[in-house]
Amino acid sequence: MLTLPKAGVPQNVTGPNAFAQDLFTGISQSYDFWARALSFGQYMGWRRSLVSRLATESSLVLDVSTGRAGVAIEMAKRTRSRVVGLDVTRPMLLSGCREIDKAGLAGRIGLVQGRGEGLPFPDATFDAVVFTFLLRYVPEPRVAVCEMARVLKPGGQMLSLEFGVPANPVWRGSWFLYTRGVMPAITLPVSPGWRRVGSFLGPSISRFYRSYPLPELARMWDRCGIGSVEISHLSLGGAVVMSGRKKTRGGN
Repeated sequence: MLTLPKAGVPQNVTGPNAFAQDLFTGISQSYDFWARALSFGQYMGWRRSLVSRLATESSLVLDVSTGRAGVAIEMAKRTRSRVVGLDVTRPMLLSGCREIDKAGLAGRIGLVQGRGEGLPFPDATFDAVVFTFLLRYVPEPRVAVCEMARVLKPGGQMLSLEFGVPANPVWRGSWFLYTRGVMPAITLPVSPGWRRVGSFLGPSISRFYRSYPLPELARMWDRCGIGSVEISHLSLGGAVVMSGRKKTRGGN
């Protein structure tokens, strides 16, 4: 049985952390269904592509921004790893607990509530750290990346999945039309929570990449001690997987 630290989210969470808690609390029960629907089924493929890059020697993995534990479950099914999933939003974690139980993986996956920029784990605890759709919701992305690098063992693997903005002008125009017009219209009648997501998602992705274009993100990883950074574009640039290894004492 995986032993987890007793950790919780501070009561005075403010700024982007509080926004993320509020946003995802409203969509926790229907997250997987609408994530698949709004991505035309590609969301599951993005997750599988992320997990397929996980090194087989990773025996203990941290999944930050685990949500309903979908990536954690995928990793546990595909590998022999034990997984710790961490998320800031309690209702998402409660949904994740039910999904883990249904998958029969309660002995290999444990969930803990916490923040990506303040992880409740000692240095060099994990063989791999994975995070999904995280950095747009934290006050300082560099702090979160360096914190995740802190708990990663030297030579360990870091992986991330995030939405992307297509580079091709034609596909970028289609993406802009979908995220600014179609998605808000589709989510309008679904629920107040999804209506917020439909209006927020596209502009938030654009703002993030204006501040942190992919080359800058790769440099951020490097400055936090993650080298050999690779960037893979999925779905014509609609999603991005990044991977790297924590540098050893010799710098490699």
